[in-house]
Amino acid sequence: MKCLICGGEAAGEVCNQCIRLEKVLFQKEWGFKAGLIGKSEDLRVAVSNLRISGRMPMSNNPKGLNTRIDNVSHYLLNVKSVEETTFSGKKAAMVTIENPETKFIRYLYLPNLDDMAGFTAAVNDAKTKAASLTERIRQQKGLAPAQTGMPSTASAGAAASVTMAPRPVTAASAAAAPRKEEENFDTVALSGMADDLSEFETKIKKLKVLRDNGILSEEEYIAEKKKLVSIF
Repeated sequence: MKCLICGGEAAGEVCNQCIRLEKVLFQKEWGFKAGLIGKSEDLRVAVSNLRISGRMPMSNNPKGLNTRIDNVSHYLLNVKSVEETTFSGKKAAMVTIENPETKFIRYLYLPNLDDMAGFTAAVNDAKTKAASLTERIRQQKGLAPAQTGMPSTASAGAAASVTMAPRPVTAASAAAAPRKEEENFDTVALSGMADDLSEFETKIKKLKVLRDNGILSEEEYIAEKKKLVSIF
């Protein structure tokens, strides 16, 4: 499978190299129990500058038929809308995901989420950041032309606000800020990590959060932890 961002080999929609550029912008953990005798489930969601991931109910049907609770991970620019709905009789946010390559549509449900407005605003903000970061990665990989002042397809797609958003995101806000030509892919990754994770302990905690939210697998978590140990 090809990474939807850089075109490299990937096990999912986003490859491991691009995943290392992620910064979590919004995350929640909460409990959900369907009905009076239903099983209590621990749900979580994380919105980064590249993906929406976590553990939540998902379905291939907009009415929530045949829903199952599982770990999910989707490229953020594949998010088409966030709508308020009901799930098992409870208020819920429904996220519609559409993969433009496969035309596959999936629906994610966040029942009993206590901050739907904050979640929707975070998705809007993250889509703008995802468009900018995706464009930068593709330019560095030679997969997209350098900016000429016109918004790219990715930026234009992120400019459309999802349903329920408190403020619309404009195409102008999705445009990337001017960057030095010599800035390369590795510099972006390392400088971003250095800003947020300046201490070893903080980096370890961040890796644990990414693992617990399904952004890193256990194998990836162990590998990244070994890298930190070797550095310090």
